[in-house]
Amino acid sequence: MRKKCGLALSGGGIKAFSQVGVMKFLKENGFKFDGFSGTSMGSIIATLMAHDIPITQIENSILKLEKMILENNLLAPSNAQVFPLLTRTITGLIDPSHFVKIIEEEFEQYNIKNIKDVKLPLVITAVDLISGKIVYFTNRKEQIKSPYRHFIIMDDVLLIDAIRASCSFPMVFATMDFRDMQLVDGGVLMNVPVAPLKSMGLEKVMSISMDSFNEYQGSTKVTEIGGRIIDLMANYSTNAMLSLSDYNINVFDKKIGIFSFGQGKNAINLGYQVAQIEKKSILV
Repeated sequence: MRKKCGLALSGGGIKAFSQVGVMKFLKENGFKFDGFSGTSMGSIIATLMAHDIPITQIENSILKLEKMILENNLLAPSNAQVFPLLTRTITGLIDPSHFVKIIEEEFEQYNIKNIKDVKLPLVITAVDLISGKIVYFTNRKEQIKSPYRHFIIMDDVLLIDAIRASCSFPMVFATMDFRDMQLVDGGVLMNVPVAPLKSMGLEKVMSISMDSFNEYQGSTKVTEIGGRIIDLMANYSTNAMLSLSDYNINVFDKKIGIFSFGQGKNAINLGYQVAQIEKKSILV
């Protein structure tokens, strides 16, 4: 009997697009997954996979997202200096409302409103700054066996709220106030969400990471500083999660960073190529 398998997808902005390339290779080689988890950009991709959307359509969707972000100049404040933040009362430089609208419109075509509408088991992670706990947004709350004192587990939520929370990149996107919580990017504490899939009883969990230490020479740009902070936090927390993973594929190219908009297609191709290289190990 085939063991039930899960796939944990990481956050990483444009870097995370590489996971679509990996999944494309896995699909071509007959891999099937019974549950998905995702953080930040990985939460968007994981949701599409969990709703059984064809991989070519997923690729088109995320490339469309990248194009819309560029065309709408959503990251226009990316060249802003850090100093003005000291006098602001906002929690991020970029108003996420346009980003949310783009994501919401994309999922409307699949008739997904509530996270419970997603077909296969799904967990999206975020972090509550007030309690310091990791938040699991899921459509299978009853299957999660993790002790509730360590996590906040929620199932009756709009999908867009779960994704918005998980994508609240520190300092760049504003934090999300939601049911007495102040939520930020899940990558702050769990960038490769293997644990929730294990707690759902999936016997094998594969993960995809973009673990790297890019060269950093210092910067006053918010996106570059934020990207460096997330990279450091993600690398630290990733080690604990990868110890739970049954197999991890790490995709890395120093030319593709979190905010490398315009490199989405290259990231997808890179993921496919890395999966090809690791073919023998993956298919064992």
